[in-house]
Amino acid sequence: MGFPKIVASLLTILTLSTFLLAQSATTSLRGTVTDPKGAVVSGATLTLSDPTTGFNRSTKTDGQGAYQFLELPPATYQLTVSAPGFATVKQTELKLMVNVPATVNVPMQVSGGTVTLEVTGSAPLVNTTDATLGNAFGANQIANLPFEGRNPAEILSLQAGVSYVAPAGVVDQIGINNPNQPGDSRGGSVNGARSDQTNLTVDGIDDNDQLLGLAFTGALRTTLDSIEEFRVTTSNANADAGRSSGAQVSLVTKSGTNNFHGSLYEYYRPTFTTANDWFNKRNEILAGQPNVPGFFLRNTFGAAIGGPIIKDRFFFFATYEGMRKSENVQISRVVPSDLLRQGTIQYIACADPTVTTCSATDAGNHVVALNQAQIAAMSPGVVNPADIGVDQAVLTLFQQYPHPNNDSLGDGLNFRGFSFPAPNPVSQNTWIVKLDYNLTANGQHRLFLRGNLQADHSSDLPQFPGRPPNFLETDHSKGLAAGYTAMLGPNLINNFRWGFIRQSQGTAGLAHQHVSQFRILDDVQGLTYSTFVNVPVHNFVDDVSWTKGKHTIQLGGNWRLIHNNRTSDRQNYFNALANVSWLDNAGIANTGTDYDPGANGFPAVADFF
Repeated sequence: MGFPKIVASLLTILTLSTFLLAQSATTSLRGTVTDPKGAVVSGATLTLSDPTTGFNRSTKTDGQGAYQFLELPPATYQLTVSAPGFATVKQTELKLMVNVPATVNVPMQVSGGTVTLEVTGSAPLVNTTDATLGNAFGANQIANLPFEGRNPAEILSLQAGVSYVAPAGVVDQIGINNPNQPGDSRGGSVNGARSDQTNLTVDGIDDNDQLLGLAFTGALRTTLDSIEEFRVTTSNANADAGRSSGAQVSLVTKSGTNNFHGSLYEYYRPTFTTANDWFNKRNEILAGQPNVPGFFLRNTFGAAIGGPIIKDRFFFFATYEGMRKSENVQISRVVPSDLLRQGTIQYIACADPTVTTCSATDAGNHVVALNQAQIAAMSPGVVNPADIGVDQAVLTLFQQYPHPNNDSLGDGLNFRGFSFPAPNPVSQNTWIVKLDYNLTANGQHRLFLRGNLQADHSSDLPQFPGRPPNFLETDHSKGLAAGYTAMLGPNLINNFRWGFIRQSQGTAGLAHQHVSQFRILDDVQGLTYSTFVNVPVHNFVDDVSWTKGKHTIQLGGNWRLIHNNRTSDRQNYFNALANVSWLDNAGIANTGTDYDPGANGFPAVADFF
């Protein structure tokens, strides 16, 4: 097959595939033109224009007075309607939102001369064109609504039908203990669909996180100042919305206009605005220290600018946002009790020394402590003297733990809690640049190119004070997107999009040798592994729209090529586990064997303990 035939075949697949339609991040306008008596006006000329970018598109009403404008970039337009024998109607400030098909019916008035009627207003907020349910948010709402972390996709959690579970730390697919991932896949579910079924697009290009499948977070971060508008479709999404059962989140990046515009901002939140953590306060009071909250600092800053390179033809928009977070997180670990550090084991015995069955609340139950010599005396059946009693190597390890300061964890005897504020610094940098070019003076053929770059660094919590972070994480994800919208004829429009996203994340852990662990006790040093992942995704989207009066035929295709590349040292080391619970399963207590206190002259261990 020759090269021309290959190209033709690919174009045919992209334009005629009806089973995977496209999400183009555009909008549409339709309606009917009528005279003062309500009769339709055929042959009326309608012109839709955007003076800020030089965009201009015209059409005529058909025999039923109907008109349609498809594949429109979301913007604030001016609609002009004229017909012989009627006054020209001009409607300004016509705001058309992304993925919200608008209907504007135009009543005309008979005129004996050239009279222009100007109407100022927006397209109706209620979508009466299709069955999709959801809300669109414009620049004013984005600027004024409170967004946690300044992430506009987070507004999805406020939509009707959304179930949001508070995040709980879990180990994600690349081995990172990520506190931003809900422990339940229903966290962020929309009308019953799980969180990874949410489809997030930016400028019509796939922006889904291929690693975690988070409901509200894309592979590339979007900033508030980079978003012109977005829509969240929670139910009844059309075939052109995407390929998942959950919500469809469509974001549109800002573009430059004929006027320069920009912003400069900083949000600063220091320690003196925060209250002390309850556990940290309690530990400080018990230690006789002043009530001082852990260090807390969040600083978000950035700038954005857009404007013309060539008036009405070539525009640019660029933005940068940085975020610095340096705050202490209160964490708790399980450590050996002071007696266990010395080789003394404690247990609870019943009030009646002749029985082992009693209630934990019975009066007279008491704590028994067995020191090293007593433990060694309970092993007459051990042949090798070196195996008798307490292992001194284990006691040496226990000395590396800090002394306990609470009983929020553990059994309160051999295992106790240690709580402390730990540093958790995060640095994020986001760059976004977009170029828009009108190939023709009226914007009938339009090109755009957008680039995204991230440079993030963060440190996980240390295992204990003075220890290094359990891992260091970097994120250097980047992406490119391009689009070409072509008006091929009065009733034929083609919209092509291409996107490339390369998620690139690295985690440098502390593990560098084989390890032995004690269950229930936290490790002295974090046993984290190094993992490096990059996921390149190519996304090709194309759709064709053809109109005939009130009728529209749309065909499209959406093709993604995903590679998942990763390397890790997780499999390089052996792991051994000593489990205190196995002592119960082995039947040591109250069985008459070695190390059974009740069989060696000591009070028997209570069954409930």
